[in-house]
Amino acid sequence: MVLFLALLDTQEEQEKFREIYENYRHFMWYIAQQKLKDTHLAEDAVQEAFLALTRHLDKVEDAHSPRTKKFLATIVRSKAIDLVRKNNPQEELTDELPEGKAGRDILDQLLVKENYNRLISCVLELDDSYRVVFEYKYLYRMSDEEIADILGISAKNANVRYFRARKKLQEMIRKEEKSIEEA
Repeated sequence: MVLFLALLDTQEEQEKFREIYENYRHFMWYIAQQKLKDTHLAEDAVQEAFLALTRHLDKVEDAHSPRTKKFLATIVRSKAIDLVRKNNPQEELTDELPEGKAGRDILDQLLVKENYNRLISCVLELDDSYRVVFEYKYLYRMSDEEIADILGISAKNANVRYFRARKKLQEMIRKEEKSIEEA
């Protein structure tokens, strides 16, 4: 914790951070542990989340508010997801086909998996401001208001970012399909 405190400028920021750290570190570790199923990785995710918090401490008004708890949960979930991606690169499509399936079913399964992998790689290429909103809305099923609360933006802005992310994804997928057709 001392290293994090050294990153903060004022005594007030340090006190706020210390209070948040003491009140939420176990809660954050629990969330990371549920996601990662690995004690060491969960600790890494929590440390990364606290590091991110030092950069965004101004978004926390009251250390004990439900909004702060949601904000911290979101940060630690994002950091845990980043660790999952880092430690488990996307699986390649296997050459082995599942037993008991024939012809069209197998082809359909492979196409679905390939399309899913393409979509994930496109999502990862989005700018962070769009990717985060898209993930919160699509993966966590958060409302525009919840996203706005966490990110400190208006609900309208959260909605606009989500639709821009969708539009950008559509463009990326069309471009990719076009390059495949031309090859």
